[in-house]
Amino acid sequence: MKKLVKIAKKIIDLGADFRLRDKEVFEHWYERTHLAPEFLARFVYGIAEIRRNEIRKSSYIACAGCEATVSILALYPLIKHNLIQSKIIIDAKMSSSQAGLKPTLSSHHPERSGSVRSYMPTGHRHTAEIVQELNLWSNKLDVAISATALDMVRGLLVTIHTIPGENVTEKDVWKAYRKEYQKEPFIRIVKERQGIYRYPEPKIQQGTNFCDIGFEMDRVSKRLVVIAAIDNLVKGTAGQAVQAMNIMLGFPETTSLEFPGLHPV
Repeated sequence: MKKLVKIAKKIIDLGADFRLRDKEVFEHWYERTHLAPEFLARFVYGIAEIRRNEIRKSSYIACAGCEATVSILALYPLIKHNLIQSKIIIDAKMSSSQAGLKPTLSSHHPERSGSVRSYMPTGHRHTAEIVQELNLWSNKLDVAISATALDMVRGLLVTIHTIPGENVTEKDVWKAYRKEYQKEPFIRIVKERQGIYRYPEPKIQQGTNFCDIGFEMDRVSKRLVVIAAIDNLVKGTAGQAVQAMNIMLGFPETTSLEFPGLHPV
């Protein structure tokens, strides 16, 4: 890596090595020694919607984890506009293409078929990325993730349970999302009164670089529930990298990312 950085003009890293700026935080969550901590400060976190100006000026981008990407995009307007309290519980439904580099019995499709398996109810590594990025607007966040594996090859859905601030209304939530995302080419706010797609659905994200976000206010339990979906292989990985590359090189940000998707499949 040290030799590569010396000779490369632009680097976009899809791995986890440079997502976290703090060496000790990295080593806590990944349980291994970081081999190049002197480069951590050089890398910009790769979510364009919150780091666009920094990406434009940088030569080194660390693309975000897929679960971190969708959770950060769902939460960012709410935290920036101080609409929710600090406790955040994220229920993530994960596909097999998020199962890691090494094949295991749990990633074998005959074993996954028909299953709904809670595989990481606590201690998900992407917690550190979410806290790091959203701490730009609040340093009191208490984030917990539970991850469940589904019989799905690609796609990621998060259901995020939060407590709205006192007197926060649904209109306030709408305003926050519109203010931050109305000009974003790959963010869609999805909230319909009826139909099977009245909330975000990973199936219709397949092959696209979109992140769909929806929400529901529960006045009985006094929750604000946020639902968001992406294709983990596009907006959560390769598409995010292409989007960052376009910004870095001065291309139109949507170049090669306007594919309408695979649905219906």
